[in-house]
Amino acid sequence: MDYVVIARKYRPQTFSDVVGQAAIARTLTNAISRERVAHGFLFTGPSGVGKTTMARILAKALACVDGPTATPCGVCDHCQGIADSRHPDVYEIDAATHNGVDAIRDLSENATFSPSMARYRIYILDEVHMLSNSAWNALLKLIEEPPAHVYFIFATTEVDKVPATVVNRCQRFDFRSIDLTDIVSRLQAICEQEAVSVDQGLLTRIARAASGGMREAQTVLDQLIAIAEGNPCEEDLNLLLGAARLQDIHQLVDHLLAGVHADALATCDRLCADGVAPITLMDQLIDHLRQLMLLNICGPEHPAVTRLGPVPQAMLEQQKTSNAEQVVKMCQLTLAARQAIKHGVEARLQLDMTMVRLAGLARMVDYESLMRRIQRLEKDAAASPS
Repeated sequence: MDYVVIARKYRPQTFSDVVGQAAIARTLTNAISRERVAHGFLFTGPSGVGKTTMARILAKALACVDGPTATPCGVCDHCQGIADSRHPDVYEIDAATHNGVDAIRDLSENATFSPSMARYRIYILDEVHMLSNSAWNALLKLIEEPPAHVYFIFATTEVDKVPATVVNRCQRFDFRSIDLTDIVSRLQAICEQEAVSVDQGLLTRIARAASGGMREAQTVLDQLIAIAEGNPCEEDLNLLLGAARLQDIHQLVDHLLAGVHADALATCDRLCADGVAPITLMDQLIDHLRQLMLLNICGPEHPAVTRLGPVPQAMLEQQKTSNAEQVVKMCQLTLAARQAIKHGVEARLQLDMTMVRLAGLARMVDYESLMRRIQRLEKDAAASPS
């Protein structure tokens, strides 16, 4: 079976294909066009946002038969070899595995030799923060004064662990999390090419679950297509993510806003009995409350609201029965409860306690509202005749 997963099949092959990192792509493109390419690069940012992909494209731009060029052809032996991870002069090294001083010494010795096929030797070191101190020390001099034919591209998710002496000797590029709309657009394009029909609402949920990572979103989409019989539906995604239905989340928030403790706890019992983990339920609740908070403050057409996805009609109804202060406190309580679960507090107990507290907010008058009422009464009393 020669199946290629979506994340690899649709991996960007040129700078213009990379989604969500336009500033970095433009900077590298201009550097190549103006022949101002540094010998050391440090790509840092969250997982799955395009660091290794950008490193491969940069390697192709330097090694292409038409290069150095900002638009590698993608069909020459150099481009094909780099795309297939088999080019003899482009080394992709997992620094988490080869993190000792011996591996780095071998690399340093190898770097002194002229390239065998391309015009340069290019070293791509992924998860470079995992290198030991002695390994960094062995590499430092080579980074500071590399041979003319050697380029280093370091990628890391934890730049704070990279020695400052190395950071200072490289051009640093900070990759950011990819916007939800960009992820959804990319997933839609993939679905069209795969001849699969997936509702935009499901793609939005996938993008939000990926937390700004394109690779994670593509992996979930791949699994969703595999789990579905025919075109994927909401039940398929809920089964895949272990999540509650959106209607159930809306119903739960209705009970919380109305202050009905028993109904809120009953909904939680039913969802947990159906296999939804308490922390997953809290994550969904946080997502919902976040959008409801912004909806109360900004309105349904504001970019801060729309970038989180379409606003359901049920949420518009909830906006009429809630206020920003109340929803902010609900978010704070839910976030604190989620952190408590991550630190070892019994998950189901924490979930029940949180539901009771959230429902109780409906009967509480916040300090700001109370002060406004007092000031209004004082103003009315002062204005009325004695």
